[in-house]
Amino acid sequence: MTFPDDYIKAIGVKPYHVEDDGIIYCADCLDILPKLPAKSVDLVITDPPYSVGTTSTGHKGDWLDNNIIRPFFEICFSGVKTALKDSGEFYVNTDWRTYPFLYPIIVQKMRITNCIIWDYEWIKAGSHYRFSHEFIIYGQKLECQKRKFSASERDVWRIPPLNFTRKEKAHQAEKPLELINKMIVNSSNKDEIICDLFIGSGSTLVAAKQLRRKYIGIEISEKYCEIAVQRLQQGILI
Repeated sequence: MTFPDDYIKAIGVKPYHVEDDGIIYCADCLDILPKLPAKSVDLVITDPPYSVGTTSTGHKGDWLDNNIIRPFFEICFSGVKTALKDSGEFYVNTDWRTYPFLYPIIVQKMRITNCIIWDYEWIKAGSHYRFSHEFIIYGQKLECQKRKFSASERDVWRIPPLNFTRKEKAHQAEKPLELINKMIVNSSNKDEIICDLFIGSGSTLVAAKQLRRKYIGIEISEKYCEIAVQRLQQGILI
């Protein structure tokens, strides 16, 4: 299967952006995931909405509201499992409020190997203890997979976040390339295919291109699709 031409034919949806390194679809990920060729993606790195069931200030919300969005994530991660190669791995960015919601959904479908702590080395907002970390759910499609990275790797990654006061920030939840690069290097090889279901401003795609991987990006907002394309074309690696 050639990339990206055969992928475009297989998916049957007009892409928003195409280049030799990858494809961007401006669409709901649930419309694209089922159309990806089975066992064709090497690595999924994605950053779904945080704070499910709570308010943005951390106050307790109504967790019964999760019943509305649970089917979305059930379908989403079923699609991830189908699209991943048997040797495939995944990283899902989340926080302490959303982790207990996502964990049981994902673990029913694939193997969760670890919860990585992303230590900001910095502090953000917080009404009591200030936020200084997030979680990254790391796992593999199958139970019998071997580690692809050094045995000396720790489950705490100390990587500074982006300065969200800077004028050139592209997205409120934008992740630093150093964080994405570590996931890609640890869990994939050159020319393998990285898929991101919620690309935002396109950091995963930029990192994949920089590290000579192929990418499939999905984003429902045309505004952010355009920002991602501009970053890819201009080589903006912030």
